[in-house]
Amino acid sequence: MSDTMQGQDPEQVRALAKMLEDGASQLESVKSITSVAVWGFDGAGPNVEQMRGEWESQHAPMLGTVAESLTTYAQRARANADAQDQTSNTYDGGGFAGVSTQGSGSTGGDDDGGVLDWLGDKAGDLWDAGGDGVDWVGDKAGDAAGWIGDRATDLWDAGGNAVDWIGDKGSDALGWLGDRGSDVLGWLGDRGSAIGGAFMNVGDAGLQLWDATGGAILDGEWPRTTEVLASGIRLAGTTVGLGLTAGSLGMFDPKVFDDGDPYAGDPTDVAAPREPSSISEVALGVTDSYNAGDGNVRITTIDGPDGPRVIVNVPGTEAWNPSAGDNPMDLTGNLVTAGGSRSTMSEAVMLAMRNADIPPGAEVMMVGHSQGGMTVADLTSDPGFVNEFNVTHAMTYGSPIDSAHIDPSVSVLEMQHQHDVVPRLDLGDSRFPFLPGGQNESANHTSVTFDDPGSAFNAVANHDHAEAYPNSMANSTDPGYLAYQQELRDSGFLTSPGSSSTVTAQDVHVGRKN
Repeated sequence: MSDTMQGQDPEQVRALAKMLEDGASQLESVKSITSVAVWGFDGAGPNVEQMRGEWESQHAPMLGTVAESLTTYAQRARANADAQDQTSNTYDGGGFAGVSTQGSGSTGGDDDGGVLDWLGDKAGDLWDAGGDGVDWVGDKAGDAAGWIGDRATDLWDAGGNAVDWIGDKGSDALGWLGDRGSDVLGWLGDRGSAIGGAFMNVGDAGLQLWDATGGAILDGEWPRTTEVLASGIRLAGTTVGLGLTAGSLGMFDPKVFDDGDPYAGDPTDVAAPREPSSISEVALGVTDSYNAGDGNVRITTIDGPDGPRVIVNVPGTEAWNPSAGDNPMDLTGNLVTAGGSRSTMSEAVMLAMRNADIPPGAEVMMVGHSQGGMTVADLTSDPGFVNEFNVTHAMTYGSPIDSAHIDPSVSVLEMQHQHDVVPRLDLGDSRFPFLPGGQNESANHTSVTFDDPGSAFNAVANHDHAEAYPNSMANSTDPGYLAYQQELRDSGFLTSPGSSSTVTAQDVHVGRKN
């Protein structure tokens, strides 16, 4: 008799604990290396101090917290393994006894009569008994022959049934083995795919860093500081992710900074679209796309006397987890775009515009806040995109786009609050290592800086898209801002009271496939 015991394998749990400890150690190494880079160069000034402050107050503590959590989980796993080793089971067995039998017999005789009579009687009895025996043997032989015949028939039938049973069971066994083999191959394929994907992710990050450094130099440009830093952070993160995935044999795949592939869904009509009557109302259209749910781009169409005009509203970052998920408006998308590469977010917005069936030849305006503005700048820096969709205007606010080479045919309005930290993350297009740079502004580029809506130290209020920026736009008297607003009105992107224009809008969900 046997029992099957169930429970965790202590050695596998200890292996998991070791993997978690290694991950924590790698995160601490990334933190140390980056700290040396941030504090080790010879630089000064408000932008440098701001960057160092953000590193010490936000990013370094975040890496430390994740490393500490991994260490804690490792300790718990090891404690669980030790506890499992203390558990044991006892098995008992039994026996059985046999039996024995004994028999006895007796004989007798009759002394009456003569010996000859007695012998004759006995001989007759023997003759009768012999005849009876022959008859009995004959009967029994016939019965035996019939019984043997019946048993032979039964055996023949049983043999046929056994052959059929064995065939059925063999077929079932082969099918079961085939299914199990398919399951094992599928499992191994998934594990191999996870490890291979992690290697490819590191390769993509390495190519991004090369493009930001050596590639830029080969193109005749000095590397941009923000692009180098963003690409370096992504490469460090993907390396940690590779270690965790390979160390767990593909069973744990965090997909750190893995930008994946884009997709866009079918457009859905908006019941009551906003009238884009001013620049501030256009900005609130981006807020509407935020409120429509994560991963939505709103495409507004104004049908006026001079034909349709289309406004594409792109929201900013909606997820900050370094493990890349479905929503491309996340930390991974920021690092890829800030590093100078084409992100999944940018590709997804382009797919959304194609799915929306924008009228051929319609003039298009791209609008984005924060990461959305980075996406707008990235796309409008591509002449092929500008020509495909006839993009004539672009508007960004709270976005670091100084390093973007926006097509000079596009009329750009770039807005920021005086102490909004986010639009200064590009360090004014400085060259690495922190050399002074120049903003890539064409004659069609208008930059406007608003007063802070509150305290200079209130980072959240200074970056707010729902009230702060729209209010600053509505109250602005900046000549460049007012001139750009009039340009939009003359171009048909802004509606006027009593006009015959009709406004419709669609939301398109965009995402990342990993």
